[in-house]
Amino acid sequence: MPAVLTPSPKMQFLDANGSPLVGGKLYTYTAGTTTPLASYTTAAAGTANTNPVILDSRGEANVWLTSGTSYKLKLASSTDVEQWTVDNIASTGTMATQNAGAVAITGGTIAGVAITSSTFSGTATNVTGTVAIANGGTGAITAAAARTALSAAASGANTDITSLAAATTINSETIGYRDLPTLTKTASYTLASADAGKLVSITTGGVVIPANGTDPVPTGAAISIYNNSASSQTISITTDTLRQAGTANTGSRTLALYGVATVLKVSSTVWTISGAGVT
Repeated sequence: MPAVLTPSPKMQFLDANGSPLVGGKLYTYTAGTTTPLASYTTAAAGTANTNPVILDSRGEANVWLTSGTSYKLKLASSTDVEQWTVDNIASTGTMATQNAGAVAITGGTIAGVAITSSTFSGTATNVTGTVAIANGGTGAITAAAARTALSAAASGANTDITSLAAATTINSETIGYRDLPTLTKTASYTLASADAGKLVSITTGGVVIPANGTDPVPTGAAISIYNNSASSQTISITTDTLRQAGTANTGSRTLALYGVATVLKVSSTVWTISGAGVT
C-alpha cells in the first residue's frame, strides 16, 4: 500500500519575522461573506472554537472545519492588525459530502455511498451489485435476468410476442402474419374490424360486409373468405359499395363452391372483392 503525506495535525501561524503569532486571532467566516462560521476543537465537531480562535504561546490552535463547507479565514495579531485574508477555503470532507464534479476515484473500494446528480464517462469494469429499476437500473446482474425484470423480449425470440390487440399500431402500420389466423363459421356471419388479416372459413349462410357507420373497419383492411361447402354462398354488402376487381360490377357477389375471395377496404365506404369463383 503506498504512503501518503500526513496533514498538519495542528495549525500554527507566524508573524512577519517568522516568530509564532502569540495571541493571534483567526476569524472564520462563510466563504464570500463576513458572516461568522464556526470551527471546532476536534473532528467530532462537538465543541465550537471561539470566533476568533485565539492562538496559544506557540501560535497554534486546533481548528477543524465543517465537512464539505467553504470558509473565508482572516488572520490578525493580538491587537487586531490584519495579517491576511483568504477566501473560498474548501474543507475536503468525507466522500458523502464531496462535490461529485471534483472527485476523481482511481482504484479502491467505495461502500455505503449514495451518488446522485453525477455524470460518469469511460468504461466501467469490475462493477458488482445491482441498480434498482426505480433508480434507472435493471435490478439484475445478467442480461437474461434484466429482460425478465424489465418484461422485455429476448433478441431474436419470435415466441416472446404471442399476440397483439386488434387496435395495436406500430409505426402507423398494423403487423401482418406469416399465416392467416382462421375463423370457422357454420352460419351467416357479419365481418368485423377484428377480422382484418384473417381467413373466414364458412360452410353456410354467407358473409355480410358491415356498413362503415355500423363498424368502421379501417381502410386498408383485407379479409380472406373461403367457401368451405359444395354450394355457392353470397358475400353481401349493406349500404356501402362493393366493387368486383377488374370489372364495373358492384353490389353483392356470389362465391362458388370451395372458392376463395379477398375483400379489401379501399376507402371509408368502398370495398373491392377478388378471387377464384367470384361472380
